[in-house]
Order: sequence, then structure tokens, then C-alpha cells
Amino acid sequence: MSGQGPLSDLTVVEMTAHRAGPFCGALLADLGAEIVKIERPEVGDPARDQGPGPAGKSGYFMANNRNKKSVTLDLKTEAGREAALELLAEADVFVENFGYGVTEKLGIGYEDVCEVNEGVIYASIKGYGETGPSKEKKGLDLILQAEGGIMSVTGPEGGHPVKVGQAIGDLGAGMFATIAILARLHERDRRDGTRGTADGEFVGKFDIGLFDTIVSLMNEYLTFHSMTGEVPGPQGTSHQSLVPYQLFETADGHVVTGVPSDDRWDDFVDVVGREELRAYQTNDERVENEETVVSMIQEEFSKRTTDHWLSELTEHGFPNGPLNDVADVVGHDQARARGLVRPHDDPDGGEVTLPGHPVNFPDFDTEIRRPAPRLGEHTDEVFADIADEQTRLDEWRAGGAFGGSSDDE
Repeated sequence: MSGQGPLSDLTVVEMTAHRAGPFCGALLADLGAEIVKIERPEVGDPARDQGPGPAGKSGYFMANNRNKKSVTLDLKTEAGREAALELLAEADVFVENFGYGVTEKLGIGYEDVCEVNEGVIYASIKGYGETGPSKEKKGLDLILQAEGGIMSVTGPEGGHPVKVGQAIGDLGAGMFATIAILARLHERDRRDGTRGTADGEFVGKFDIGLFDTIVSLMNEYLTFHSMTGEVPGPQGTSHQSLVPYQLFETADGHVVTGVPSDDRWDDFVDVVGREELRAYQTNDERVENEETVVSMIQEEFSKRTTDHWLSELTEHGFPNGPLNDVADVVGHDQARARGLVRPHDDPDGGEVTLPGHPVNFPDFDTEIRRPAPRLGEHTDEVFADIADEQTRLDEWRAGGAFGGSSDDE
């Protein structure tokens, strides 16, 4: 495979923390982009010390900051702001996920960056976005899962709402931001990246909120509500409009399966071996009699092992799978074949497993080219290239740009 990724000519600067922004950067980095992560001196991304892992580089941080470089900048100093703008002047993309108005206060808002880089793509990821009455509220994934509605439909059927077991708002916002970055890059190429008031005006900024992401992922729930006025509760493992489509208990575990169309119903009944089910030929009938239908299927599934049902359902062309835990997924043949779990030798953490990129390219391996960086590991390297002369680099350093004392203090 080629060593050059589809984004290998792209330079991205990110000033991000926790998960949403870093995940966006990680997706771009996996595709070959050069990513420079700006961090606060001596502090860095708080994710560095959240969860298991070596000091300053937790597994949480490793997963979302692979293939990146780290530089430290104190943006509260004039030297730090100047160095940041010099760095951003050479960037194709800037990604930030700090609070509303923070980058403007630090002197690296969109208009500030445009003064040195007219065609920059400027991605802002916030809790609630940059417009609307909630724009200045603090937002975390848990909060937005509740406020955006997805928590209300998650949990045991008839039970209390629970959060999705992963930070779906953070990760979803990172994915949507990645899509938007690629769209803006395409638009910039089409419009030659020039700003102005003419029809060809290019504005490289966009923003996305975790709230926006969760509401978007509610998908057909919103449409169904407009049609019926119904407000659903937790769905358990079932589907809001398809029966059967859920988790069933077997004699020794669990299996998930579903019947995607009515013309396969008789075949499914043959597999299950319960003739009474043949009376419910349409999905509408099965939805109307969900409790009865599911109860009969469950009774049959509990008589045989998971392996039996996986074999039978696969042989007859029905989608199915076991209920796997994290260890099962890490050891899964398909996950390994697709590069979704990557063995990685981290210089600080030793042998670890990192998540791979979910897209497979026939001519490019989305490999882990470098480990997650130590705090400020690449500061000297990056800014030696940015500064036009050693004297300027020394002035930035003396001015506290990279941390430590400043002549102004």
C-alpha cells in the first residue's frame, strides 16, 4: 500500500481538549494529515490524566491523539499569540473546541486568523454551537445526551433512562466536523479561497454543537413524533418500528437478530420452529402484537445455545450476532482483519491496543505512524521551522510563548 494518505498534503492545527475536537483531529491524522496540537504549558489537554495509563498520557488521550505533534503555547502572552498566528498562517485547517468566545479573547478568533491566512478552514466545536439562546452554556456529552433527547429513549424498556455507553455526542460531533472540514476544503478549491463580497465569497468558518449532534442522531424519532404526537420512553434492545429486531436470551448467552422484510417472515418462522408465529405475516401485525410475538420467539431461543442460533440464522441469511463485551471485540477476527483494533507499542505506555480508522482504502493503510505525543514534545521542532530566524525563536521563548517565565512578568 502507498505510504501517502489522501490528506497527506494537509496541515491542521488544533487547539482541543477532551474528546470531540481531538477525535476530529485523529480522523484527519489517520488519513495522512499533519496535525499540530496546541496545548497549555505544564497543563495540556486534561484527558492526559483521565483514566489508566502512564503519567501525562492516559489511554483516553492515546486513543484520540495518535499521529499528532504537540506544542505548548501560552496564548496569554503577546509572544505566544504571535507564535500561534505564525503557525496558523501556514495551516489549511484550524480545529478548536474551547468555550464560546475563548479563541476571540485569546486573539486567535476567525477574523484574527484570517488576517494572516485568508483561506483557512476554521472549525469550532461547542456544546451548543455559536448561535441560539444556549450558545454560552457549558456543555458536556452527558448533559447533551439528556437535553438532546437520546437518553430518554435509551435504557431497559419500561425502566429509567440511561446514557449511551460511549460519548456519542463528542464522537459524533468530531465526525460531523470532519465531514464539514472536507466540504469546506472542496469549496475553497472551487472558489479559489478568496474572501470578499462578490458572489464567489469564501467563508471558511463553521461551527457544530454536541447538542446539534445528538438532536440530529435522534433521526426518525423526531419525524414520528410530528406524525403521532407520541413520546417514546426507553426502548431496551428493541426497535421503534420493526418487530422482531432485538436481543434474545439463549440457553447459554444472548443473540441479536431481526427480520428486515415481510417476504422473509415465513423463512424466519421455519428457523425458529414455532408455527403460531406464521399468523403475523406483516410488520404492522407484529408491531401490534409485539408482546406475544417476542414472547414466542424468546421461548424458542432459550432452548438452544448461542452458537446454534448464530449458525442457523447465518445459514438462512438473517442478520445476527452475539452480545460481545470489550474483550470479545478486541479479540474479534473481523475487527482485527479490518484494522479496527491496532496493537501499538507506545514509548511510555508499552504494548496497548488503539482503535483503528473505520474506513478502509485499497491503496492506503490508515496506520498509526506515531504515538500520541508527550506534552510539548514537538515545540522546538515545529517552531524552528516556523520562525524565519533563530533570533525570533529566541524572542518568542524569552517572551514566555512556550511556557515558563516571560520578560513581561
